[in-house]
Amino acid sequence: MQPQNFNLKPIISILLFVAIIFGIIIFIGKILVPFIIALILTYILNPIVEKINKKCKINRTVISLVMSILIFLMFIAIPIYIIPNMVTEIQSIIGKIPDLVTRINKTILATINQKYGTHFFLNFANLRTQLLNNVTNIYSRINIFSPLAKNSMILIEIAVYIILVPFILFYSICDWHTIVKFFDGLIPRSHVKAVHAIVGDIDHLLSAYLRGQFSVMLIMALYYGTALQLVGITSGFIIGFFTGFAVFIPYLGILTGLAISLAVAFSNFQGMNQIFIMLGVFVVGHVLEGGFVTPYLVGGKIGLNPVMTILSLMIFGKLFGFVGVLLALPLSTIAVVLLKYAKLYYKKSHYYNEVS
Repeated sequence: MQPQNFNLKPIISILLFVAIIFGIIIFIGKILVPFIIALILTYILNPIVEKINKKCKINRTVISLVMSILIFLMFIAIPIYIIPNMVTEIQSIIGKIPDLVTRINKTILATINQKYGTHFFLNFANLRTQLLNNVTNIYSRINIFSPLAKNSMILIEIAVYIILVPFILFYSICDWHTIVKFFDGLIPRSHVKAVHAIVGDIDHLLSAYLRGQFSVMLIMALYYGTALQLVGITSGFIIGFFTGFAVFIPYLGILTGLAISLAVAFSNFQGMNQIFIMLGVFVVGHVLEGGFVTPYLVGGKIGLNPVMTILSLMIFGKLFGFVGVLLALPLSTIAVVLLKYAKLYYKKSHYYNEVS
């Protein structure tokens, strides 16, 4: 980066380009979701494709085909295996609420009351009333296959996404260099050097985050899934896998996984030892993820603290739905880089350096 040759026009050009693309996405809406998912996956997987292509001398088309098939199988596993098991487990927990309340009263609350002289007690009658008042809403949320069966369009949309994303992924991996070259050709020739510097910084931050975070999610999913299964938690591997892939949302992912695990553990109570070991799994996992895995693979290079990460996900999700969630962190990364360059320009400007 060369500050003396830097001006504001490249920032404005990139900002306008992003605004136009985002405007198109908002206008078209859900139609672009599979394309966005495929392009994000292509961006994450491209370095792996490059390494395999150079080191193993395997044709890029063959690598693209294998990766597309793997993604397709993963997408198939979600509605066929993971979601049904999660739904079954949640329904099982709801059915065991009376027994769960009794066990909590007799174990945890009884111990607390005896030790501290308190009188904490869960009243199942009140819980039952609250559940009955919202039973229709709860059932419709948990028993997802009933509304899906009634709305064939949702099923068709899911099926189209499952097929379309790997299909687009195959061609986008094959033609990645052509796509990059096309957009590079749109850059005004007078701004090529400056735009390359800005885009290079964006790529550095974005790749560090997306590729690093994807690796973190995979490692933590395998850790939590294996550990919870070994502890003896029912559907432990699925719950752990969900927890691992939710760690990209700071704190919320691990807390959700912990809450689900606690509910499952108490609904199939096998003693407090299992509960304590399970809590130990989450403590070790949190320390491992926050102290070793994330710093090594991601390094905090995105420039957003956990609060800002959650805020960006909530804002973009609220404004633009699922598309906004997909683009929240990439757009936040672009904003961080553009603000850094804008600050550099501002500090080099006559307005900032003028002495009164």
